[in-house]
Amino acid sequence: MMPDPSMRAWEPEIQPRQTLSHRLEHGARHLLPSLFCMLVIILFSAPLPLPGIAELMPAIVMATVFFWSFWRPNGMPSLAVFFLGLFMDLVGFTPLGVSAFILLLVHGVGLYARFGLMRMHFLLAWGVFALVALGACLLQWGLACLFRLHMLDLPPTLFEAFLSIGAYPPLSALFSWLLHRLDGKEQD
Repeated sequence: MMPDPSMRAWEPEIQPRQTLSHRLEHGARHLLPSLFCMLVIILFSAPLPLPGIAELMPAIVMATVFFWSFWRPNGMPSLAVFFLGLFMDLVGFTPLGVSAFILLLVHGVGLYARFGLMRMHFLLAWGVFALVALGACLLQWGLACLFRLHMLDLPPTLFEAFLSIGAYPPLSALFSWLLHRLDGKEQD
């Protein structure tokens, strides 16, 4: 009797099961960038007696979303970016959906340019982020003007763009160090 060729031979694959702590640690690694952004939004929207803290919140969130979108997109999924933007709108009393739209655009550019940005020198990647941040801030200004039906002052928008551009290098260094640590942890 000939064996049926459509039937596969039973080949058990033995793989070690991950413990609950390993699964929780793996999940926490993927949630870390989103949790960082959530913590920044909560802390920087609180009425703390620090000058400029409210202006720094969107800059840090935008730089974080851009960095993780091209280095580890699974750590900053689109759905998380959307909810972070909605949360920023709720705590910042801005029209609902504006920050979500802006952050999704920043996320999309990071995803789209991912493989090109990974090969670039840091200064070139920073330059790309500078263009993205300037464009995002100008788009946000344009939408705010449209919602209010009159022209708003441009200098605060430029200040936010330059703050975002200036926040990117230290955040990039911190996140690069964190990525190096997490990658070393995954290999263990």
